[in-house]
Amino acid sequence: MVYRLASYLRRLTLPLLLIVAALASGLTPYAANPAAAAPANAPSTTWFFAEGSTQSPFQTWFLVQNANSQPTTVTFTFFLQPSGTATETFIVGANSRFSLFANQSLPNAAFSTRITSTLPIAAERAMYVSYDGDAKAGVNAPNTTWLFAEGSTQSPFQTWILLQNPNSNIATATVQYLQENGQVVTQVQPLPPNSRTSIFVNQVLPNSAFSIRITSDLPIIAERSLFRFPGNAATDVVGINAPAPNWFFAEGRTNLLNRNADTFLLLQNPNSNAVNATVTLFSTTGQTTQFVTTIAPTSRQTIFMTPIVTSAGFATGSFGIRVQATGNIIAERSIFFGVSPTLGAISTLGSTTLATAWDLAEGETRAPFDERILILNPNAQATNVTINFQLENGQVVPAFFTVGANSKLEVEVGRIVTGANSARITSSLPTVVERVMLIHKLGVIGGTDVVAVPGS
Repeated sequence: MVYRLASYLRRLTLPLLLIVAALASGLTPYAANPAAAAPANAPSTTWFFAEGSTQSPFQTWFLVQNANSQPTTVTFTFFLQPSGTATETFIVGANSRFSLFANQSLPNAAFSTRITSTLPIAAERAMYVSYDGDAKAGVNAPNTTWLFAEGSTQSPFQTWILLQNPNSNIATATVQYLQENGQVVTQVQPLPPNSRTSIFVNQVLPNSAFSIRITSDLPIIAERSLFRFPGNAATDVVGINAPAPNWFFAEGRTNLLNRNADTFLLLQNPNSNAVNATVTLFSTTGQTTQFVTTIAPTSRQTIFMTPIVTSAGFATGSFGIRVQATGNIIAERSIFFGVSPTLGAISTLGSTTLATAWDLAEGETRAPFDERILILNPNAQATNVTINFQLENGQVVPAFFTVGANSKLEVEVGRIVTGANSARITSSLPTVVERVMLIHKLGVIGGTDVVAVPGS
């Protein structure tokens, strides 16, 4: 089914649409961002997740990747809503991955989670509802500031903010909703010690499109979940602690398994001055296109990518994205796919850095899952890539690829391994890596998406 832009936007009720018509063919050389040279998240002995629920209709899984040559002891501490904690401890074998189905360990509960390990690990959380879901890597440490580019309470969307207070004292969080009309709505939320708190934003700020800024007097963790009803499309994003000038996405597309897919790039400018952003799109064949947009002070833009990719003539409709701004901004990408009203959705903040090693704790190729690893090489030379798939029994299965200059590569994992897996991706040049897990269920397709964890 081919959507007309206007009718599609009416169905999604997404905020302000910007279509940038001016396309350029030249590439701007990438300048490294010193502030982003040290990734916030890397294999670590501590991971935090603000979101988690085993209440109907949700299913929550935790996935742990131990890329070390020795076993490690992993402890899960669950912070319950409204209060209380629960703990479980496991041994995860060397060079293997471990799965915990939280619905069996902690039934009918809403919670946040802290994972600690005796050796550095990578950790993800996957949640499923109806035919869709979301997956995210955790964060290594709490912070007093969290930022999100996207939020909507316009029908048919519901937005939730999940706040984890891992401290033994009450924390006070100040939530600011930065609306597209320039107005700011402020909410003050106390957070009990060692707990998780949920804010249903539709009740606080109905029928609005906004970005979110959260500050707290004590370090906390924040996530934002967005649901589309009817249709049960579900996405989740972990906030960032500071804006940055450079952002990378390995995934973007205009079609998915012969179904319509619409990609949106959301750019938030938290500065008091306008910022120019140069957006470069990379195809699977090395073809590129580029455009420049200006983001007004303290505002955000929503850029519909499909007409830009179509005009550029990308044969496969599959692409990666680089954003270079003249000031510090926030960049998020959402993809809706399928036929309304049963649309699936994936969403993520981009990576502010490139790396030569990436870790993915989650992976599954058995039905109903279809696992894809996306690798973006924004360099002017080809790069050699090795993926080591780490199975639950400790077996490591290697695979080797070459990603062309200024190109995106899509790896169908089911052609290489069968079943549950983690993956370590290494490359001869810096890249960015994402993983998409398609879910074939109830006659429709849902999905999850995560940016890989930069490796140590």
